[in-house]
Amino acid sequence: MEKPEVESIDGLSPAISIDQKTTSKNPRSTVGTVTEIYDYLRLLYARIGVPYCPNCGKKIEKQTIDQMVDAILELPEGTKIQILAPVVRGKKGEFVKQLEGYQKEGFVRARVDGNMVELSDDLDLDRKKKHNIELVVDRLVIKEDIRSRLTESVEIALKNANQLVLIEDVTNSKEMLFSGNYACPDCNISFEELSPRMFSFNNPYGACPSCTGLGFLMKMDEDLIVPDKNKTLYDGIKAFGASTMKKAIQWPKCILKVLPNTMV
Repeated sequence: MEKPEVESIDGLSPAISIDQKTTSKNPRSTVGTVTEIYDYLRLLYARIGVPYCPNCGKKIEKQTIDQMVDAILELPEGTKIQILAPVVRGKKGEFVKQLEGYQKEGFVRARVDGNMVELSDDLDLDRKKKHNIELVVDRLVIKEDIRSRLTESVEIALKNANQLVLIEDVTNSKEMLFSGNYACPDCNISFEELSPRMFSFNNPYGACPSCTGLGFLMKMDEDLIVPDKNKTLYDGIKAFGASTMKKAIQWPKCILKVLPNTMV
């Protein structure tokens, strides 16, 4: 737009003009992302937002180490667990120096993108892809006399993973995430501290898990493919742009004799 023919204008907030004919064909582009207003909204919600438990509706507050240990010890006796420190969650990079530093501190194993590896191995991570790295702090079996060792392991994990600790239930193939920042003491549900990426539909941590942030799903409609389920393939079924399956495919005579009444 052309500038107005005036010398000065006071008392008006700045405005943003967007051309209706946008050149971007990215389905993730919206008015908020193009104008960069969405970045400020994400930051605003991350700073002033107050999390609540989705189960009971109570306000999420910080969780103490004793509360974490008590929740872990509620697992059935004999359950095998791993105490993991999630040091990297959904970040790009190779993390070579970071892993070398953890190895010097005494850590031996880590779970990288779901796979258990030795820190002494030569790990070749793609710096352009996002990775998850969890250090193995300890391996325990649930019983009465492990409270002191479990407490010490949880403290080490919280110290290295920004107040986060991940408990892997090896026996039942389940995981429990505890946070020293926010957690519901009644439902034992822990959350990370609010961050801008949680409010972004372009980020896996904030996007809808079903549509991955696009807002729509592409699925096959069986009723449109096979509108009349009483017809056979020989009778003709409209599908894949063809008028009928009978016209689209030249069926051999031997098959037509065998499948004259075959139902779909």
